Amino acid sequence: MSPVIETSRLILRQPAAEDVASIVAGVGSYSVAHYLTVVPHPYDAAMATDWLATLPAAPTPGNAAFAIELPGKGMIGCVTLIDKLGYWIAQPFWGQGFVTEAAAALLHWHFAGIGDRTVRSGAHRDNRASLAVQKKLGFAETGREMRFVVSQQREIEHIWTDLTYAAFKASGR
Repeated sequence: MSPVIETSRLILRQPAAEDVASIVAGVGSYSVAHYLTVVPHPYDAAMATDWLATLPAAPTPGNAAFAIELPGKGMIGCVTLIDKLGYWIAQPFWGQGFVTEAAAALLHWHFAGIGDRTVRSGAHRDNRASLAVQKKLGFAETGREMRFVVSQQREIEHIWTDLTYAAFKASGR
């Protein structure tokens, strides 16, 4: 059975085929896709189905993908820790702290299962909201590079960040 992580407002659970419409509605919006390095725009159901097929059979610390479910609304985003922490949230749910809450819950679960291993993340230079989430969680900038963003069809400066368990604990999240 796949783990389920609950917070005061959210349920993190394994994404499923039933989430395809929510995935398309979320990352299919250019306002979301243009911040995601590898997501094309437009984005369709076949792409969402293909993406689901690449996910781990069951989330484990260090190799996890969770749907962010808001009870009564369904899937509103996704948080992953596969090589690095990544996330997206559908635009109607921006600015409500859901990503910080979901990412913090995933990181607690991750560190409890894997110990003090540095977690990497990052964001495009102009994605202030994502960089703010990472700062709240205790991530520190470790470098910059140019990365090709599929939805924008151009190179964008990307800021890399790292998080230690000590820094995460110090964040109070």
